[in-house]
Amino acid sequence: MKKITFLILTLLLSSLSFSQIVINEIDPDQTGTDDAEFIELKSDNPNMVLDGYVVVLFNGSSDESYGAYDLDGYTTDSNGFFILGNGSVPGIDINLAALQNGEDAVAIYQDDATNFSDGTLATNNNLIDAIVYETGNDSNSGLLSALGETIVYDEDANGNKDTESIQRAQDGTYCVGAPTPNAVNINCSNICPLTINVTSVSCDNETTGTDTYTVMGTFQGGGTETYSFNINAGNITTLDDPSTMPSGNITVAGIPEGTDFTYTITSATCNITNTITSPECEPSINVNSIADLRAGTIGDTYTLTGEAVLTYMQDYRNQKYIEDATAAILIDDNAGNITTAYSIGDGITGITGELTSYNGILQFVPESDPGAPTSTGLAVTPQVVTIADYLANYEDYESEMIAFQSVTFVDADGTNFFNTGSSYNIENSNSDQVEMYTNFWDEDYIGEIIPSGTLTVVGLGAQYDDGSGNITPQIFATNVDATLAADNFTASAFTLYPNPTSNGAVAIQTETSGAVNVEIYNLLGKRALTAKNVNGNLNVSTLNAGVYLVKVTQNGVSSTKKLIVK
Repeated sequence: MKKITFLILTLLLSSLSFSQIVINEIDPDQTGTDDAEFIELKSDNPNMVLDGYVVVLFNGSSDESYGAYDLDGYTTDSNGFFILGNGSVPGIDINLAALQNGEDAVAIYQDDATNFSDGTLATNNNLIDAIVYETGNDSNSGLLSALGETIVYDEDANGNKDTESIQRAQDGTYCVGAPTPNAVNINCSNICPLTINVTSVSCDNETTGTDTYTVMGTFQGGGTETYSFNINAGNITTLDDPSTMPSGNITVAGIPEGTDFTYTITSATCNITNTITSPECEPSINVNSIADLRAGTIGDTYTLTGEAVLTYMQDYRNQKYIEDATAAILIDDNAGNITTAYSIGDGITGITGELTSYNGILQFVPESDPGAPTSTGLAVTPQVVTIADYLANYEDYESEMIAFQSVTFVDADGTNFFNTGSSYNIENSNSDQVEMYTNFWDEDYIGEIIPSGTLTVVGLGAQYDDGSGNITPQIFATNVDATLAADNFTASAFTLYPNPTSNGAVAIQTETSGAVNVEIYNLLGKRALTAKNVNGNLNVSTLNAGVYLVKVTQNGVSSTKKLIVK
């Protein structure tokens, strides 16, 4: 009897000393470059030993891991807090490389980081705690199911995702409010019922002088308290009263260009403050081609007056790749200013935006929606290049859909898998090598065994600049075993004009005199037109609108170039 009593007492003492660890707060999105991201863990007892735990980050577009952090050797502090963060976050315990803005998830496992290499599917095996979150995106049912959760928490619930975080309440649910790293969370039971959503920030005029701009927004949850609305600049032109109306519109116009706009809404439970960065109301510079756009000045605003073809897109940052006969560029639309739903092969005309650069790659950041496609169903054909030519001229192919033929993977041994956010070398029979980077995490080949043998890799030309002058040419692969009918193409130098063409004809000029043989291939790599002994003009009136690859052969030497037919 004494032994049984002692055993029960031991079990009770063990249960009382057990400390739980939970995800207490996350802040994935801030104004600008997101340099204050953090994950705050909280133990119910101070100084909890964290050996045997791992924090795993999951990407909502693929339901796979993109980061894992072992907590071995760490403890929570005297208040039970532990911070994984970056940039300006105070009291960081582990440096956080990146926390995606959502739809994504953070989870704690009683496990090891080696079991969560990049590309590991989300699971509830050995799961301790998890949160699925978004930042104004659509909900992700895949992560909810995989992690056994039922709610997606939105950091933008108050329309203030850049200035608020997601914080745990006493009942285990979450709410949003001003970030509290290494401090007690806000009281979720006494949170502000009013939510504000900024719908547009637009210039009233665009001149070389100082213009004004207008901010428009909506509110929900009104009619619950008495609210006071204050602004630092501009004039209120529309104000549906949130004190008496459940929802409505707010418009402030005449804000001087160069003055950041700050609004504050206060009540018994609310203290909402947000600052809108002033747009640059400068007239855009018209450019007819992407080559002219790429030759522009970083920070200037341009309008691409010529038509460009959409070749690839992904949900991450609403990115789109476009190209014309002259060059290609990446559209980075994190703000979601392009609202038209485009398809691959659509022609887009009149895109206006700012020319920027990130990690050495030129980007076009749109300011507005260019509207309905000006063409549809255009062919998108990768240009086949040799590794040697690409390494020598990689900037000429940046963001362009290209293909390397007859290449092999150096890492192919029958056991290695493709992981997200990883680099793999491919080489040809001349031992020329180039780096393939898995930038697109939801492509079919992710998680598959690296294939052996000779194959074709298709993707977008890219480069990585580490900031110290070291540049690595890359290809962001979209397909690692593509089939192209147009074999043995080589990069070349001959001219096609006009290009784009809309009059049913194109002139071909080579560096040496004499007739040429011409083959034109469509999106599927199928031959669309053949012409022999061409000397000057070529009739292309039988081709449908689209992007084609023109193969010109002269004196046994072949070369290729893109042609856009309108």
